[in-house]
Amino acid sequence: MAIVATTQGSVRIGTGRWLRVLVIVVSLLVSAIAGRAADRSPTDAPFEITADQIDYDGRRQLYVASGHVRVDQADRSLQADWVAFSTETRIGVAEGGVELVDGEDVVDAEFMVFDLDSLRGMFFEGGLNAGSEGFRLRAKEMVRTGDDTFRLAEGVFTTCRCPEEEAQPPWEISTQEADVEVGAYGTVKNATFDVLGFPVIWVPWAFFPVESDRETGFLLPEFELGNRSGQGFGLPFFWAAHPQLNVILTPRYYTERGFKGDAEFEYVFGRRSRGDLFISGLRDGRNESSGATENNRWGVKWNHDQEMPLGWRWQSDLKLASDNFYPQDFSEFNSDRRNRFMESTTSLNRTFGESGGVGAMLGARYADDIQGLEIRGVDFVDTDDVLLQRFGEARADVQPGTLIAPGGVEARLDAEVIHFAPLRDPGDFYEDQGVGQTVANGRFYDVGVDGTLLTPVPPSQPITFGQGDGIFQPGEAVGEKGVRAVLHPRLARPFQVADAVEVAPEIGWMQTLYSTNDSRFAERGLFTARMDTRARLAREFLWGSRSKSRFRHVVEPRMSWAFVSKRHQRDNPIFVPVGPEKQSRFRSLSLENLTRNPSDRIDSANRIVLGVGQRLYGQRGGRGPLGLRADLQTAIDWDFAEGGLGDVYLDGRFLGIGPLDARLMGAIDPEEGVLDEAGLELRFSQRLTVPFLRRVGMSGAYRYRNEIPTFFESNRGQGRLSQANSISQLSLTGSLSLSNRIDLSYSTVYKLAGENDFIRNQGGVRYTSRCQCWSAGVYVNADRRDQLSAGFTIQFMGFGSGNQSQVAPGFGSNMIPGFNDNSGY
Repeated sequence: MAIVATTQGSVRIGTGRWLRVLVIVVSLLVSAIAGRAADRSPTDAPFEITADQIDYDGRRQLYVASGHVRVDQADRSLQADWVAFSTETRIGVAEGGVELVDGEDVVDAEFMVFDLDSLRGMFFEGGLNAGSEGFRLRAKEMVRTGDDTFRLAEGVFTTCRCPEEEAQPPWEISTQEADVEVGAYGTVKNATFDVLGFPVIWVPWAFFPVESDRETGFLLPEFELGNRSGQGFGLPFFWAAHPQLNVILTPRYYTERGFKGDAEFEYVFGRRSRGDLFISGLRDGRNESSGATENNRWGVKWNHDQEMPLGWRWQSDLKLASDNFYPQDFSEFNSDRRNRFMESTTSLNRTFGESGGVGAMLGARYADDIQGLEIRGVDFVDTDDVLLQRFGEARADVQPGTLIAPGGVEARLDAEVIHFAPLRDPGDFYEDQGVGQTVANGRFYDVGVDGTLLTPVPPSQPITFGQGDGIFQPGEAVGEKGVRAVLHPRLARPFQVADAVEVAPEIGWMQTLYSTNDSRFAERGLFTARMDTRARLAREFLWGSRSKSRFRHVVEPRMSWAFVSKRHQRDNPIFVPVGPEKQSRFRSLSLENLTRNPSDRIDSANRIVLGVGQRLYGQRGGRGPLGLRADLQTAIDWDFAEGGLGDVYLDGRFLGIGPLDARLMGAIDPEEGVLDEAGLELRFSQRLTVPFLRRVGMSGAYRYRNEIPTFFESNRGQGRLSQANSISQLSLTGSLSLSNRIDLSYSTVYKLAGENDFIRNQGGVRYTSRCQCWSAGVYVNADRRDQLSAGFTIQFMGFGSGNQSQVAPGFGSNMIPGFNDNSGY
């Protein structure tokens, strides 16, 4: 092996007795590690040694270098204050600020004994930095046993890359003994997981991946504080079960509920098929006093999308829980906490034709009622058993512009067949619960509007709920099961008048057929007709004194008409009456929602709508393509079937007006002079260059509705929701980013109708470390369900400096209210 020696100072031949003794002793110490030629990986590449001073003992073939020593060989380099090595024993020592660079791996130590050929050896008070995305480790004693393998004693591991001034890493694993293979795995014995220097969990043995690629091993722990389940801790284990399958198993412990197990499966197959499955279960040590929960609790979420033969796709979105409180107690159902139902669907579907205008679907739906019913103020009853479920359905659709016959006549179609049934007969169900009911024409069970007692009764006496008037109200159980078929063929012939006015007439027949257990057979046929007439006027103009911006203003005056024939349904009890409140704004602004409404609760209509649509397109900053900046729809209707003037409607969106976005909508009854509906929302978001202030975001929304229907529901068995005849709510949100690490967030919803009250208040502060590898947040939440709660969360964000934002919450992850919750109108 050639050796090239250069100096920055002087070269002396010869050395003292103390140096020869030291090298001999060190050689004996490391002979078991690096003294055998069979264990070496020799190289013929020459060394280049640079130092302030180099001494050479020719008789012992011993080199000693001191002062800014640097040894380079191929892609490896060694730096130290002092280095000595023997070309005869091939053993070397280094001391003082030792740094060994081997590819992306960097080892630093106070003292090092190494093999000259393989650079294997022993490090004292040293550490390893395994690339920009790998683990960092330090140990009191570290032996390099191979090109990428190390053995440690009294070591610590972390992925955090905090600045040097932050002496204490946010998290680390401390171990008495460990074996590490860089780019593969590490195993630890007698280890603790430390947070901010404090041990929080001890494990006798564990292994984890020591690279950024997909490898089996333990992931970073998860913590939850301040919720209904108490303090929680989870230690996820990632299993790379197959190149197309990821598995994460997470044992958790909650102080209020005990141990809980989570399992997540993420899989891909074929070219366009994928899915993820989450399963969770526990034996709860705490029960609700109302009996709403049992000891054995579970939750399942499954999202599946699979490519099938002949262009079909199988898609499933499954969400099920053992009880109605599960979404409140555990984070995996965060998005469903404020919903009345958790709906699950599965279907086989495909489209036909080049445009995809013909579609077909076979599927099923299941709605899980997460409200429930309170009996005697204590007992809780889940009404899932009496809800009508779509256990099977088939659909076929032909969209406009798909099937065009000679002469320009279009054929359109909506068709569906549904098998519906409850899980149990409502009569038997309520009898088992000791609840009296009124049966009306075999059609439904009148068990109330609001699910509360009309008058107190002794526990031994049957309870009578609700109106008892034999009139169906939204939410009451329909006592039927059977098959429903809806067929709605339509013909249309769009045309233009003088290339200036577009006319689109359409006629159709909506036929509904029922075959049920009680009614045997029922049918209803309705004639439908619709015609849209509109003109389109447009002009372009420039705006601005210096930098001209181009705008395009489009005005669309329109007249629309829709007709649905009248059919008396009193003799067909399966068809329930129309709702007490109609969503007329949605139907008048798009009459297709009136004529294509498949609901049983449809009434006759003969409505004409006059309206004007306006759209404004503009450039951003006077350059680039035109984009939508504003969309404003105004309309007024007249319904001949009801014999009166309808409402005046307004619906507008304003986008990118500087840092502002806005939404405005309303409905006014001009005859009564009453505001039926109104809504206003303003959003502001702006990035700033002010020191310590990087971004500010604010939004405010107000919603009003004059009359609302009531529903048969309670608040998960905790008493009924307060009822009001109208909705009047004010929502405010705000967020502030101080530098890149501190985020403030606050949101509130205040109810103005009836008894003024806060529906929800939540705010929090989140701090993200400078190294971007962890964040901690404190939040306070208050709402009319859970009242006041507060908590602390900490998130470990992976490998540090490369991550500029937190990973979006997924199954089983924690979420700080306000930081990831999209609130607003």
